[in-house]
Amino acid sequence: MKHKVELLKPIDLAETHLAEWRYFQNSSAALASPYFTPEFTCLVSQVRPNVMVAVFEENGRIAGFFPFEQRGRTGSPVGGILSDCQAIIAAPWWDWDPIDLLRATGLCVYDFTHHRAEQSPLKPFHRAVENSHTINLARGFEAYVKGCRDRGRMPGTTASLPHEILARLPRFERQLGPLHFEMHDPNADTLRQLIEWKRQQYHRTGAVDVFARLWSNSLLERIHATQTRTFAGVLSTVSAGDRIVAIHMGMRSASVLHWWFPAYDVEKAKFAPGLILVLEACRRAEEFGIRTIELGYGDEPWKLPIANGAIPVASGFIGLPSGALGYRQFLLGVYQSLDTVSRLPMGPVARWPGKVIRRLERLRLEGFSQFR
Repeated sequence: MKHKVELLKPIDLAETHLAEWRYFQNSSAALASPYFTPEFTCLVSQVRPNVMVAVFEENGRIAGFFPFEQRGRTGSPVGGILSDCQAIIAAPWWDWDPIDLLRATGLCVYDFTHHRAEQSPLKPFHRAVENSHTINLARGFEAYVKGCRDRGRMPGTTASLPHEILARLPRFERQLGPLHFEMHDPNADTLRQLIEWKRQQYHRTGAVDVFARLWSNSLLERIHATQTRTFAGVLSTVSAGDRIVAIHMGMRSASVLHWWFPAYDVEKAKFAPGLILVLEACRRAEEFGIRTIELGYGDEPWKLPIANGAIPVASGFIGLPSGALGYRQFLLGVYQSLDTVSRLPMGPVARWPGKVIRRLERLRLEGFSQFR
């Protein structure tokens, strides 16, 4: 691959760069996510100063953009552990090669966690592939609900959940007061309430508290305050009477809303306020030009009944011969061995490999500096 590459800080991207970036993004449905906008990369760079963008040219034409975070010769996704989607922002005609791309940037290894799996050049480096579930609203809200209801009539499915949740709304209102949905609440206090609820949830479940780092809070504040046609923070709420019972902080591009940080008042959990929030966002999506809501990776039980599509995303790493590459290959071998052991009929003893895997994965994320 013959090319010219320029490594730039996001703040140094020229208007011509930004125009080409948006053109490439608009040329591919796979790149419609707000994660792939130049605005997201620029906002992250304000709180994570190691963000870089490799700008590739071929035959005097800009061919693609590779945003990443750099520490030494190691690259990782922009936003670290907060990154739900990654991709190379490439021109439709650009035939890029991952190893050549890595050499051109001076990196010896690049870790990816949720890269768009349909970008075929990276397929040889996939270690695992899972679904990022989506709600396709291109035919409108009523058609979406009907489609879920029709699928729910099939034996062994729960796809009728949207219809069932909507049918419960009158009972919800009788007990708690009139419901009110707001697609975007500009109040910073509402964002602080969301973060408080999420931190309580992380503590209850033992999940990694992503808001234990100040940069995470600062990033959400910046996204929340950004409101443009091509990128905006979206802080949605559902209130019962005068009390907020569910909040979601996400972000949108021109046509895709990424469902990112949902939380709800645990005292109202029996009313499923989180699901009501999703469905009200679906109901109002067309007003805001939103055709798809991406729910993110993972098969959590609440996602499957309301999703009507999925985008495969892959995790893995690419690298040149180095100690960093050898370390990742060693860890991959350990994961595979422990996974094999965990499948053996060993009774309660078989549980410890899974615990070791989870601990190693947490150390990997922290050790690869994605959560600093």
